[in-house]
Amino acid sequence: MSSIPSQVSTKMKAYYRSKLPLPIITTIICIIAFVLLLFTERLNFLTSNSILSAKTCSRRVGLKKSSEKTERKTEDLIDDRFDFDPEECNVANGKWVFNSSIEPLYSDTSCPYLDRQVSCVKNGRPDSDYRHWEWQPEDCTLPRFDPEVALKKLRGKRVLFVGDSLQRGQWQSFVCLVESIIPKDQKSMKRGRSHSVFTAKEYNATIEFYWAPFLVESNSDLHIVADPKKRILKVDSVKKHAKNWVGVDILLFNTYVWWMSGLKIKSLWGSFPNGEEGYEELDAPVAYRIALRTWANWVDTTIDPNKTRVFFTTMSPTHQRNADWSDKGGIKCYNDTKPVKKKSHWGSGSDRRVMKVVSDVIGRMKTPVSVLNVTQISEYRVDAHTSVYTETGGKLLTKEQKADPLHHADCIHWCLPGVPDTWNQIFLAHLL
Repeated sequence: MSSIPSQVSTKMKAYYRSKLPLPIITTIICIIAFVLLLFTERLNFLTSNSILSAKTCSRRVGLKKSSEKTERKTEDLIDDRFDFDPEECNVANGKWVFNSSIEPLYSDTSCPYLDRQVSCVKNGRPDSDYRHWEWQPEDCTLPRFDPEVALKKLRGKRVLFVGDSLQRGQWQSFVCLVESIIPKDQKSMKRGRSHSVFTAKEYNATIEFYWAPFLVESNSDLHIVADPKKRILKVDSVKKHAKNWVGVDILLFNTYVWWMSGLKIKSLWGSFPNGEEGYEELDAPVAYRIALRTWANWVDTTIDPNKTRVFFTTMSPTHQRNADWSDKGGIKCYNDTKPVKKKSHWGSGSDRRVMKVVSDVIGRMKTPVSVLNVTQISEYRVDAHTSVYTETGGKLLTKEQKADPLHHADCIHWCLPGVPDTWNQIFLAHLL
């Protein structure tokens, strides 16, 4: 029995030897840490490497930050935009970049098919910078216009531009962009009052223009009615025009500026016993919607999308109010020589209500229609209109008229070469 206490005592001694009390362990750890700290500080005191190391470390951080900045700058210089895809790229989002090294593919002296109205250099415009701006989308790269590629794409096809004088300008631009590489005996132009045809014989292709300023029928189609108050539209009919649109491989439509007289539109539809006297006066956006639905209905019931591609060019902006781009001392677009820099600039010459009508109507169509959204990119180009370097009534402006830009500067039409070339660059990109 006496051996049991002895055994317990032996176990307790072993237990305490194997496990020291917590206060003792803490004291030992603190002593060791204090000794190590003194040793480290002694080393730091005896050598200046600690200071150099700190500076070196700081420099490395600085170098790292500098390297990161350099990498960021390099990334900024690297063009990471993707190739143009009409389904993915918002071509209207971008900027105009000046590039003096790029020359237009034609001039108003080299292309024989330009109207005098848009031949600004020939008409005496002294500056040339407006011809060297190129549109650069933010998200994608827009391929340059290649005449040979364009003609090969159009081989055996008919292309028809339909619309007003702005659409005629786009047509002339396209013709001039491709005609220079075609031998003289392999091309021809036939002008008509409403229908004009450029033929590239070698490619068995035609690039055509049809005059229909409202798309729907009006009393101002063949013989222009200068006074907007006297124009009457048949907003429910395109029959007279549309017979010239069939059998075409690629159709491009536009209509805008003729609707923007500021007056109500005298509109006819259905059968009126009093003929033209039975019109109704409608607000422009209302009449425009009815007319565009008429056009859309013709496309949906007539066009086979497997045989014909349909495009619609959005409104070409006018620049009549210089206050829109903060040019307080100017007169309309007269003497403007640079594009507007303000991002998303939108002036009073572009009616958002009409833009919405286009979006609504085309969005409900069953036939696919590719929209060439040229409005925003053209809004910046206050510098590129014909201004006083144009003609009126078939005659060039006189010196007296040029000296009165308030009444005679044309801030609707574009000089060629010029902005419509970019419209065609976008158009061709859609075809590729």
